[in-house]
Amino acid sequence: MELHDSAPAHKGEHESVAQRILGTLRREIVTARLEPGQIIQETETASRLGVSKTPVREALQTLLSEGFVMVFPRRGYVVRPLGLNDIREIMDLRMSIEPPITGVAARLSTIELVRKLEKILSHHVDESLGFAERLQAANEFHRTIASTAGNKRAGRLLNTYLDETTRIHYMFSRAMDHVVSPVELHSHRQIVDAIADKDELGAREAMSAHLRESNEALLQSFY
Repeated sequence: MELHDSAPAHKGEHESVAQRILGTLRREIVTARLEPGQIIQETETASRLGVSKTPVREALQTLLSEGFVMVFPRRGYVVRPLGLNDIREIMDLRMSIEPPITGVAARLSTIELVRKLEKILSHHVDESLGFAERLQAANEFHRTIASTAGNKRAGRLLNTYLDETTRIHYMFSRAMDHVVSPVELHSHRQIVDAIADKDELGAREAMSAHLRESNEALLQSFY
C-alpha cells in the first residue's frame, strides 16, 4: 500500500518539473531569447535550468511536435526559423478559426464577458505599460474570445498560433510597433463593440478585417 501511494506523488513531481521546463523553453523561444537557428544543447540547458536532462529532453520533444524546434543529425535541436510562408500559413489558419468563434462569442455575450474584454483592452491601450505587458493583453483578448466560444480544440490550436505570431513581434521592430498601433487598437475596439451588441455577423466581420490587416502588417515587417 505504501508503494502504491508513493508512486503517483513521484510521477506528479516529475510532470511538474517537465511542465515547468517546457513552459520556460517555450517562453524563451516565443520571446526570441532563444533566437531562430540557435542550437539547444540538452546538457547545457539542463545545467542552466538546474534539472536533469530527462525533463529537458521531454520538453524539446514536445516543442518539436509543436513546430518550435527542429532536429539535425549531430547538431541536436535547433530553434526553427520563421519565414514569410510560415506567417501566411499561420494567419490563414487563424482566419479559419477566429472569425467563426468570435461570432459564437458574440451570440453568447454577457455583461461579464464585455467587462472582461474592456479591462483587457484598457491594458492594451495603456501607454504607461511596457511592450511585453501590452502584447500579453492583446493575446489575452484573443484567448478570452476563444474560451467564451467553448471550443477547446480551437482554443489549443489558437494558443500555438498566437505564440508563433508573438515570436514575430519580438523578432522584428516593425511588428512590435504594430501591436500597439492605433490601427490595432481600433480593430479590437470594433470587435468588443460587436460582441457587446450580440452582433454575430458583425463580430465575425470585425475579426476577419482585423486578421487581414494584421497579416499584412506582419508580412511587411520582414522587409
